[in-house]
Amino acid sequence: MGKLRIFMMTIGFLFLFALFSPTVHADDSNTYEVGTDSLHIRSGPSYDSAIIGTLVDGDRVTVFEEQYGWAQTYYGGQKAWVAGYYLIPAENTETSAEVAGSSMNTTKLIKAASDASGKLENYHIVLDAGHGGRDAGAIANNSVLEKNITLNTAISVAKELSEAGADVTLTRSDDTFIQLEDRVRISQTNETDAFISLHYNAFPLNGVNGFSTYYYADGEEQQFADDIQSALEQYLDLNSRGTRQNDYHVLRENSDLSILVELGFMTNPYDLSIIQTKEHRENVADGIVEGIMEYFNK
Repeated sequence: MGKLRIFMMTIGFLFLFALFSPTVHADDSNTYEVGTDSLHIRSGPSYDSAIIGTLVDGDRVTVFEEQYGWAQTYYGGQKAWVAGYYLIPAENTETSAEVAGSSMNTTKLIKAASDASGKLENYHIVLDAGHGGRDAGAIANNSVLEKNITLNTAISVAKELSEAGADVTLTRSDDTFIQLEDRVRISQTNETDAFISLHYNAFPLNGVNGFSTYYYADGEEQQFADDIQSALEQYLDLNSRGTRQNDYHVLRENSDLSILVELGFMTNPYDLSIIQTKEHRENVADGIVEGIMEYFNK
């Protein structure tokens, strides 16, 4: 009899828990719209997880959780995940899947300024602020994080490009972790004229210093890197290390015109004193804008 009483009490507890446990309803949460041609629904928050379904452009979802850029929804009565970078806010309507949480738009489009000079009108530039979120990048003096400097630099460059007439997409506009493949996808899902990844360097020997520009493919990308590096040389009070070829993922896997710029060594005391300043960020912006104009105006 005692065992039966315990069993009945357990069943009753589970019933009450199911009845009164908090739930999230679509009308209490944010609705998003798929902003790409097709978006795979996966069993877990990674590209290695199994594909269990597909959404198409215009489908609507409601987010229950975000994890490193992935949005958790429900599909077929089970937890499922989609890449949050392809979701855009939408008004609450009927949903094809359930997805509640913070905004998934880590990317940001900055339109050309209304009073822009027009020198880069009709050009679309993607700026990639290196690292972010759980990936701090290089760390100097146990407190200066590369991810913060790259983001501040990207924002300064974006402002200058906008004033020159260009439309600009930031792969991240806050302290968010974005996988390398998603940085490339952001470039390739836009009509991108140039992709520029911004970084700051580090080396075990603190005497190593300077800035450099990397490209993957010979030809146009090498020329673009040369133009950017030459322009930066006119603005930065740092040692120029020239242009170099490298197979960085965001360059190798990107079919768009793309380069990666290392804008100084965080492990060098002099470089570090320069790269933390507003003046440096503005000089980087001036140099990159001039280099882009030099390349496209040939």
